[in-house]
Amino acid sequence: MEDYQAAFMQRHCDTEILCRKESERRVAAMHFGGVTIECLLKAMIFATLAKGATQEWKTDSTNPGHTITNPGHSYIEALNRHNRLKSRIAHFPEVRKWLNEVENPNSQNFIDMRYCGLEPDDESYKGWLKAYQNLKRWLQKQATQL
Repeated sequence: MEDYQAAFMQRHCDTEILCRKESERRVAAMHFGGVTIECLLKAMIFATLAKGATQEWKTDSTNPGHTITNPGHSYIEALNRHNRLKSRIAHFPEVRKWLNEVENPNSQNFIDMRYCGLEPDDESYKGWLKAYQNLKRWLQKQATQL
């Protein structure tokens, strides 16, 4: 069984290390930053499950006491499984922009960044890093309020 909250914390630490100036690994940071947000979104979904429901995804062969299926690596699909968060984001166009920048750095899905061999330019990376930091902070705040 996945522990998305613990995974979020670990991937957040990984991303922070990859972003440090002395070890700056931009492609890896963008990849792991995307995974960090994915884990946070999935942790937020599981936090909304009813008491007694198992924290696992509904599949054809499992019935965890809810109907929520795994959104995969898609932020949009994750939001489709958390209506209150989706509704709140609809009121904040800047957050929608951050989601897109983190999910698709340099117009490439964060998961596919693992195959990228070219480091992004300074402007692209700085824009991504700012979006990542803002999005992570905003989502963490929402997790305490939803």
